[in-house]
Amino acid sequence: MPGEASETLLEQVAALKHDLGKYVAWTSANLDDSLWEGPLGDELVAALRADLLATRKYGDRSEAAWEVWTAHRAQLPAELEPELEAVEAAVARLERAGRALSADDREAIAAQRGSIRSAQMDIRAQLRNLHRRLLRER
Repeated sequence: MPGEASETLLEQVAALKHDLGKYVAWTSANLDDSLWEGPLGDELVAALRADLLATRKYGDRSEAAWEVWTAHRAQLPAELEPELEAVEAAVARLERAGRALSADDREAIAAQRGSIRSAQMDIRAQLRNLHRRLLRER
């Protein structure tokens, strides 16, 4: 990859790591493991709604995780790095869960919470790993 293109990708990944990776699990990542198991509680639902449905906020406006991804995806190369392909797949899982969160469908949220948590962790790990790799390759 030419130097200028790799530097641009590094900047894009850093922005994505901040806008999506940091906030996609901002509140829910700090919850006790017990809240992720057993009966679904209000605290987990509220945290997931905040993290996934309002991942990026601008004053009164907010964007869901998949909207943040879409905005950044438009600026990325057509052919994604493998880590970004994994992020794209994880975001798709979150978008499916977003319907249940928007509708406050507790049964569906409970059924998907393992997938949600896994997707959140995948996004964070993949963006962190890609960012580190790009820094090493500089």
